[in-house]
Amino acid sequence: QCEAAAVFAAYSLGLPCFAFQPNALEGAALVLESMGDKPNDNDQFNLQGAMDSLASDAGLLKVLIWLMAPVAMELSKYPQLMASEPREAFGFLERLANKSQYEQSALEGALPVDSEETDAYLRWALAEADLLLRNNAMAVDELSEALAGGAATVGDCVAVLEEW
Repeated sequence: QCEAAAVFAAYSLGLPCFAFQPNALEGAALVLESMGDKPNDNDQFNLQGAMDSLASDAGLLKVLIWLMAPVAMELSKYPQLMASEPREAFGFLERLANKSQYEQSALEGALPVDSEETDAYLRWALAEADLLLRNNAMAVDELSEALAGGAATVGDCVAVLEEW
């Protein structure tokens, strides 16, 4: 169920990844890769440059929602977390803050400035992930059933999400 929540959140938010177990490192790499240079006319196949930058308030919040989706799913079903890790979202923000300390980047205006704002970002992301999953419970349940067999591919997941 946690994996289904992560895939559903990533797909719904338009994130270019399908990690079944999102983590801080992958989230930070996703944001940093999205900040790459735009392709020039000679570089038609540079997919990295075609990706929208996630180095903004909206972009960071999308990644935070994705990181918190497994937590929201598990909290909605069980009183104690066993499979998901809420500290991944904090680790994600911490990694990006450390990166922005050493170089001038677009992240400076997007990152929370203090622990109070960080806490607000994390609470908001958890609430939004919960809302996203509750409003789409049937689709998430179908995706969870598809993943339960253990042989589902990313293509199978997209087929379930697109109702093919």
